[in-house]
Amino acid sequence: MKKHSFIYLLLMLICTNVFAQKIIENPDYGNSTVSGDVTKIEILEDATVLHFHIKYRPGYWISIPKKTFIKSVDSEEKLFVTKAEGIPLNKRYFMPESGEVDYKLYFPKLNKSINEIDFGEANDGGTWYIYNIIINEEEGGIPKVLRGNWMLTDGSNQWHYGFHSKKAIINKKIWNYKSVEKKGKKITVVLENGSNVKTVYAKLLKNGRVALGEDSKNLQNYSLEKTDNPNYELANNIEYKEPIFSLGETTYSGAIKGFTSRAEQKTGTLHINNAFLGNQESHLIKIADDGSFSIKIPITHPQSAFVRMSNGAYTVFLEPGRETFHYIHGNKSFFMGECAQLNTDLQALEFIRYFNHQKTRKNIGVTSPEDYKKICLDVRDKELKALEEYAKEHFVSKKALQIKKLQIELSAYQNVLGYDMFRGSLKRQNEKAKSEKKKKPFENFEVNEDYYDFLPKDIINNKLALLSNDYYFFVNRLIYADIFKVDQSSRLILADITDWLQKNNKELSVEELEMVEMSKQIETPEIIKKEQLFRKAHGKVMQAFYKKYQEDIKNYSHSLKENTLKPKHRHFLVNMAEYLKDKGKILSDEEKKMVEAAKIMKTKEELEKERVFNEIYWEVRNQFYKKHQTDISTMSREKHYAKRDKKIKAFFGKSDAFLYDLIRLQRAGKKLEDYQVYSDDELTRVQGELKDPFLANYLAKANERTKASIEENKTKGGYTVNEVNKTEGDELFDSMVKKFKGKVVYVDFWATWCGPCKSGIRKIIPLKEEMKNEDVVFLYITNQTSPEGTWKNAIANIKGEHYRVSADEWNYLSDKFKISGIPHYTLVNKKGEIVKPKMGHNSNARLKTILKAEMEK
Repeated sequence: MKKHSFIYLLLMLICTNVFAQKIIENPDYGNSTVSGDVTKIEILEDATVLHFHIKYRPGYWISIPKKTFIKSVDSEEKLFVTKAEGIPLNKRYFMPESGEVDYKLYFPKLNKSINEIDFGEANDGGTWYIYNIIINEEEGGIPKVLRGNWMLTDGSNQWHYGFHSKKAIINKKIWNYKSVEKKGKKITVVLENGSNVKTVYAKLLKNGRVALGEDSKNLQNYSLEKTDNPNYELANNIEYKEPIFSLGETTYSGAIKGFTSRAEQKTGTLHINNAFLGNQESHLIKIADDGSFSIKIPITHPQSAFVRMSNGAYTVFLEPGRETFHYIHGNKSFFMGECAQLNTDLQALEFIRYFNHQKTRKNIGVTSPEDYKKICLDVRDKELKALEEYAKEHFVSKKALQIKKLQIELSAYQNVLGYDMFRGSLKRQNEKAKSEKKKKPFENFEVNEDYYDFLPKDIINNKLALLSNDYYFFVNRLIYADIFKVDQSSRLILADITDWLQKNNKELSVEELEMVEMSKQIETPEIIKKEQLFRKAHGKVMQAFYKKYQEDIKNYSHSLKENTLKPKHRHFLVNMAEYLKDKGKILSDEEKKMVEAAKIMKTKEELEKERVFNEIYWEVRNQFYKKHQTDISTMSREKHYAKRDKKIKAFFGKSDAFLYDLIRLQRAGKKLEDYQVYSDDELTRVQGELKDPFLANYLAKANERTKASIEENKTKGGYTVNEVNKTEGDELFDSMVKKFKGKVVYVDFWATWCGPCKSGIRKIIPLKEEMKNEDVVFLYITNQTSPEGTWKNAIANIKGEHYRVSADEWNYLSDKFKISGIPHYTLVNKKGEIVKPKMGHNSNARLKTILKAEMEK
């Protein structure tokens, strides 16, 4: 009897536990921003447990905020996390070498009547959300065995069918389920899209595979997992060949799985690196309520684009005249359309990227040039080897192999070219360090010309290199490489400036021409040579001197202007040295040597000629420089570019090449970025400098587009907007600056996590103080990536006007101003018109000049 009682109690206990819990393996859910998957849900007697499998960059950290929650989709009541296993709560967890981690999060028990829940993070810093996690299945839906993204098993892994709990994706469209009939291993699914009806037949096979098709007698085998078949033969499997350039458009369309109108963000952005103009073009993606999207964008050649959606960032490959359909399923991508095979293959090859930027940058101060180059090229060889091995076991299209090889090579080149840039950055950090302990180890190394022997000479004419996005970055690194740096010690002389102005049809007065003629006596080749030698010997000390004593220099200059002080010597540095001495300041030995060298740089006769010239033409020369300031800046840049171009051509040993044309076109494009267009004569002149006919034609087209954009902008604005969060497009920005009409507005797009942004904000504090009583407004705009609490604390120390916009509003602004990175600066005039959509970085002095000039208009 006792034995029977024990067995009875044991059975009761087992039954109680069975009914007290519910386990859902691989639950279905909608839109997700989580870098991984929910693999299981346990609904226990006293808790709800979510199991996660996360994939993230090795060495980077993730965190589970303390107000992470789950909630019913029909309620706003949040059930907050109570504990975690496998990861700490509210602390940084650094990802292991594998880049993968499994953990469990515990929440209070759910009500049995709840069918769907959301997962999210309620506090500052929280960015992970999962919508519509299914807890209780509705009857009559699509069978679980048919759910998922089905790929052909022939080795191509082409994706044709996506069946999910509420929608299906077939032929680049979203379909609703009209009816589902299951008979044994056969399933018939009737779908509808508006007035369109489609029937799909399915037959369940072994090993989780399914035969699918729209003709019941002609089905193909599909699998949820990729199938390896290196012997698969793709029709028209050929590499790209020249010509690849065209003035066309491409369509980027797709859908986001389980997208819900409850999601805060309903837009995305697509960024294209324009190697021709040297900029990144941003395009707004509007997402419909069903999660679908479609945009047409101009594109000049097959290339990758960077897409940023609320649930992640993706790389897609686009071609002119073709459509790419992109289905976003959490952190996974599936493709349809004419570029589907190529995108599928390139996505499979994304794991071949082994360069460890963090580790390499960490040791850059003590890594010699040759050791650094070897690291970069060894990684390249390792990646090429991995690509070769992968292609032996898997099918990879020839175009994908071609693009991946280019990416590996160009990535290696730009990494090697970054050596001086990375070391320079570290050196500046050490200079700013407040103590020796905070400085990082740094050894002095010399980089000679042999360091650059890794660059293949034929790359300057390889147009196919533009197939890789890395070419855009490679060109940028190349033109700023130390080997091509230009000596800045020379200055422009009046005779040269005049020649340039006359060649460009600029009018000069008789008095200006007379001044220039007399200037030839004080700007002789001998004197210019002396000045160059002086700057070469003392240039760095002179720069530091001006920076160190900038307040004293300002006071001295003010005294000269007010005639309360008269210079005793003809050289500014000598006068400043005496001024500083009178103020009780002691110069360093290097500064003293510089001043003594300035005293003897010119002979008495040369100084006398200079005195006479200044006596006659001092005011005329000042007005001359003020009148032709813009032209002189243009001439100075062209002189600088000409010197650099000469060095690049000498290195590669060719006077003409596609790369040189590309660099010239990028310079020409800078003018268009500021909504300035070329006249017919100017356009003809610049086109004449381009040997490649496509690039010359492209510049003309870009000039026409800019003209059209300017005209279009004239018709915009004039809206009455009261609340920013109810507007979009051009109305949004108009509403933000409307209250500042009558003042010049300097707009700074920034974020609390952006180091360069904060550095730039700190840098202009003195300028803002200087201009606090002027008609200028400093306007700061950030988005939701700046946590609200952090942002509120930060702006307490940032004088100016502030906005923290939503993700969608930020996307509209990014699209309007083509923001590819922050900080991004924009200038608005007193009428509320955008005069400089992309200003770039400026010194305080230069920025003040720009603001003053705009205020005086």
